[in-house]
Amino acid sequence: MTSSKRAFLVWTAAITSVVLLLSGCGSSSGAVAGSQPRDGGTLIVGQYQEVTQFDPNRQYSWETWRIDRNIYETLVDEDLSQPTGVPKIIPKLATSWTVSPDATTYTFQLRQGVKFTDGTPFDAAAVQFNVRRFTDPAFEYYDKVSAATMSMVYGDLASFKVLDNFTVQYTFKHPFLDFLRQIPNSGNAASGFFSPEALKKYGQDGLADHPVGTGPFTFTERVRGDHTTLDRNPAYWGQRPHLDKVIFKPIGDDQSRGAALQTGTVDLISRVAPDSVATLEKGGFSVPENKGVPQIIYYNFNFANKYLQDKRVRQAIIKAVDRKQLAANIYKGYAEAATSILNQGNEAHDPSAVDYPYDPAAAKKLLAEAGYQPGQVKFNILSDTTGQPTAEYLQQSLKAVGIDASVQSFEWITYGTRSANLKPEDGLYLGEWGYVAANWVQIAHKYSVVSRSGDSYESDATKQAIEAAANNSDPARAAQLWQAAAKAWAGDATVFPLLSFNRYYAVSPRVGGFVWPQQNHYDLSRVWVAN
Repeated sequence: MTSSKRAFLVWTAAITSVVLLLSGCGSSSGAVAGSQPRDGGTLIVGQYQEVTQFDPNRQYSWETWRIDRNIYETLVDEDLSQPTGVPKIIPKLATSWTVSPDATTYTFQLRQGVKFTDGTPFDAAAVQFNVRRFTDPAFEYYDKVSAATMSMVYGDLASFKVLDNFTVQYTFKHPFLDFLRQIPNSGNAASGFFSPEALKKYGQDGLADHPVGTGPFTFTERVRGDHTTLDRNPAYWGQRPHLDKVIFKPIGDDQSRGAALQTGTVDLISRVAPDSVATLEKGGFSVPENKGVPQIIYYNFNFANKYLQDKRVRQAIIKAVDRKQLAANIYKGYAEAATSILNQGNEAHDPSAVDYPYDPAAAKKLLAEAGYQPGQVKFNILSDTTGQPTAEYLQQSLKAVGIDASVQSFEWITYGTRSANLKPEDGLYLGEWGYVAANWVQIAHKYSVVSRSGDSYESDATKQAIEAAANNSDPARAAQLWQAAAKAWAGDATVFPLLSFNRYYAVSPRVGGFVWPQQNHYDLSRVWVAN
C-alpha cells in the first residue's frame, strides 16, 4: 500500500469516527443560515468528481460547468430560482434577441458596459473572436480541439456576422429551435465567453489555467486533486453575489464526501450517496427531492465488440436488467427508472415510453436465437468509481441470463480517457448526461452511436426520424417529433437508459438560498452562508 493511500484511509477513518459522534447533531459549526440573505463568507462545495478544465470550449462534465458558469457568462441564461418547471430563458450578456420565422437566424443585442475581469471590453468583436476560435480554420487562433467539442451546438452554423459594435447574428443551415436553450445548458460545448486578450496571452492550452470571463466570480487558483477557489468579482456588471468566496473540493469517495458535510468541512455536496440520505436528513441537513431534473444515467454499447453487433444481444442486455429494482434497492428509492433516452425534465419527456420491459426469460431466448450458450457472451463493463455499484448490479443481472461481464471502474478523468479508447473486449460503458432541450436525442445519438460507428447497426427509420425532428421549425410539433425519434431509436437497441436521480445534493443548515432547479447545474449568485 502506498503512503498516500494509507494517509487517505487514515483521514477517512478519522472523519468517519467524528461523524459517528456528530450523527444526528447537524453541522459541526452549529450556525444556521436563517431566512435573511447575508453578504460575505465562504461556501465550500464537495464535488463527486475531479473537474476537467476551465476552458469553455474544451471543458466537459457537469461538475466542471458548475464551476465554469460562475466565471464565463453566456448570451442568454436560464432562471434557476425555482425548483420546478422548465427554466425560463432570460437575458445575460445579450439584452434582447430576435429569431427568424424558420428558426435559422438568431440576432442578439449585446449588453453594453460589460468588461472581462482583465479590464478588456465585452463587445461584438469579442464575441466574433470566441466564435471564430471554433468555426474558422483560417483564423489565427483557431483551435481544432475546441472545434470538435463545440460542433455539438455549432456544427451546423452557416455564418456569423457582426452587424455593429453590439449586435451579432448567427445563421444556421437548418432550423435550430433549441439554440437558445443550448446556449446556457452545457455540460459539454459551453457557450461562455472568454477574454480574447487572455487567450492571446496564455495560449490555447494556457487559458484553462488562467480563465478570464465576465462572471460574478473570478478564478483565483486550482490545486488539482484538492481544490479550486473563486473570489467575488468586485467589478461585476450585475447584481452583487452574497458570497465573497467559493471553494470547490473534489471528494470522489461517497462516504468521505458525506462525512465532510457532516463535520462542517464542506457546506454542500453533489451526488449524495443513497445510504446517507436518511442520516443526513436526521442530522438537520437538507437533501432536496426533485423528480424533474433533466439528468440520466445510461450505458453505451461498444459496437466494435463482436457480440454487441447483434441486435438480439443488445435487446437481451436491456431486458435482463430490472431498472425499477435498481432504483428501489441500490438507490433506496432516491432514483427513478429510465426507460427512454428522453430523460425526465426534458421538454419532450414521455413518462409512458418504454424501450424494453424487464423480461429475463425473453433475454435468454434472444441469446439462444443469436446462437450463444450461457457464458459464451463475455465483455467488460466500464464505469467511474461512483457508478461502480450500478455496474455491479448490471453484472449480476446479466449473469442471471447467461452473460459473463466483468466490471472495470476508474477515477473520473481516467475513465474519460479509457472510454474514449475502447478495446474490443469492452461491451458497455457509462454515460451521465441529459438535457432540458428536446434535441438531446440528436446529441445523445451522435455521441453514443454515430461517433462510435454504430449507425450501421440501426434502421433508416431512426436516422430519418431524428433528421425530421432536427430540421423542424414549428415549436408546436417539436415534442411529438422528438418522441417519435426516441421511439425509433429505442427499436434499434443501440443505447441503454437506466435511471435518473431524484436526490442529488445535500446542503448544510448554514447555507441559505440554494435551489436545485430543473437543470443539471445551479445558481450560486443568490446563495449565502451563516456568519
